[in-house]
Amino acid sequence: MTTSRIPAVLALVLVSLAASSVSCTAILAPRDDVQRCGTADDCDPTGDNRYVPVCKFDDAHLDLDALSVEKICVADFKNISCKPGSYTAPDHPFATAAADLGDSSNYLACDAATQLGTQGCPPSGGTCNQGLAVNDAGLCDDNDPETPMAVQATTEELFGQDVRDQFCRSYFCDESFVCDLDSNFCAPCDPDEAYGKGGCGEIWIAGARSCVYDVECEDDPDVKDTTVKFGCG
Repeated sequence: MTTSRIPAVLALVLVSLAASSVSCTAILAPRDDVQRCGTADDCDPTGDNRYVPVCKFDDAHLDLDALSVEKICVADFKNISCKPGSYTAPDHPFATAAADLGDSSNYLACDAATQLGTQGCPPSGGTCNQGLAVNDAGLCDDNDPETPMAVQATTEELFGQDVRDQFCRSYFCDESFVCDLDSNFCAPCDPDEAYGKGGCGEIWIAGARSCVYDVECEDDPDVKDTTVKFGCG
């Protein structure tokens, strides 16, 4: 999948959000081609709806005096709510998908007779099928660090989490994004956090990866929350 790029004027590499709803960035040290600022109002627009300009010191120089040293313009993730109730317009794709695809009846358990030991299901007699191993969620998985950990929606809180995550993925055109239920904002996943609380993972249902994820994003700087897409046909 194509990941999004930030306008060159801001010259940044984005990293994960902080634990709060306010995101953070990795900032390059000031250079001649980096825009200087006193406040965010001095910064040029990002040219991409997914990001906003922020005026700050880089992490290595937070002790500098803002009254005597200029800050630099950086790009920060836009705070995008991933709470379905925030989108109530008629036929809004997120609200519609949350109602249709996020219903608890869609999250079927693995068949105990035929699916135990397969990817996304609990092990059979403590073991997984060839090529799989038990992951941190207690499910059989490929344990490939390049792919999200397989998890199941086994609690009411996690019903619809695949829909919420896909909303964030589609908006930012980045598979690393998830919906953090503590803040109800989109954020790049943190492997040290629990799934649903900002952690990494993908929901598997009855031995198959949720079809909600089966759609390619469009790397569109003019993306709107009404243009997000969900799989499942």
